[in-house]
Amino acid sequence: MNLNIAKKAVYKVRSRWAAYCYSGKQKAFRKKVLDYYAQHPPQEGELKEAVNYLASHRLTTFYGTFQEKYDAAAIAVFIDAAGLPYVVTEGKRLYFKRRMNKHTVRLVFNALRMEQDAQSPHCYTDEHFKAEEGDTLADVGCAEGYFSLLNIEKVKRVYLFEQDAEWVEALEATFAPWKEKVTIVPKFVSDRDGGDEVSLDRFFEQANEKPDFYKIDVEGAEKSVLDGMQALLHRPRQKIALCTYHRHADFETFSRFFEERGYAYCATDGLMIFQNDMENARPPYFRKCVLKARKEP
Repeated sequence: MNLNIAKKAVYKVRSRWAAYCYSGKQKAFRKKVLDYYAQHPPQEGELKEAVNYLASHRLTTFYGTFQEKYDAAAIAVFIDAAGLPYVVTEGKRLYFKRRMNKHTVRLVFNALRMEQDAQSPHCYTDEHFKAEEGDTLADVGCAEGYFSLLNIEKVKRVYLFEQDAEWVEALEATFAPWKEKVTIVPKFVSDRDGGDEVSLDRFFEQANEKPDFYKIDVEGAEKSVLDGMQALLHRPRQKIALCTYHRHADFETFSRFFEERGYAYCATDGLMIFQNDMENARPPYFRKCVLKARKEP
């Protein structure tokens, strides 16, 4: 048998086995959540809606009919001359990691579309909270850069913070048409400086401009990012969209953080289940997803 064919066969078997095992975990977790709420019926509006949705659907990240309009199978995936996969969204190319196959790209992009749906609890913006024309945007933990791509034509400058070299390659391809106003920073953002880490305070101390809008989604390292931007947090008229679902108490912790610093803040509507943390999840299981904080004069 050809070696490449053998490798593909092994990969498919392992992938299907992993999917089967994960499906079993999802079913067990769904039962655990529904059993809990059978004993503790929710009284509050959006929690009640989420539980009712889960009772008649499989376990998903979000809870609401808005997600049902997205179909991964309908997404067209292309490969450019350099071998990088991409999709076309709003007339612009969004690139993905070189090693991702078309099926994976479809699933990832479909999840991104759901996240930024106006009705999604993961949507970073709304009618009154968004990057405005001429703003400077800091996309911290940008991965593929979808959020920045959605805003690229109206903002003055974008700073993309992403340490993953595979994503950096994809970002360079995606933002090539706007390279004069895009800066890619291939480092971890934290409260330390040196090596592969940088704090926002230190980085923007040396920049000619300061961001007006921050999107911060760093897989649970949000506190380190905030600790490393203490000076920037005093600036007026800035907005911060911060993910609050990676840990059980994140929303309460960061709400206090911004309240103590004089920010107005609110959560996006709706709830989610963070499936990457099912082992550590505890009641109420559902989490608030994004906190929107605004510093006024």
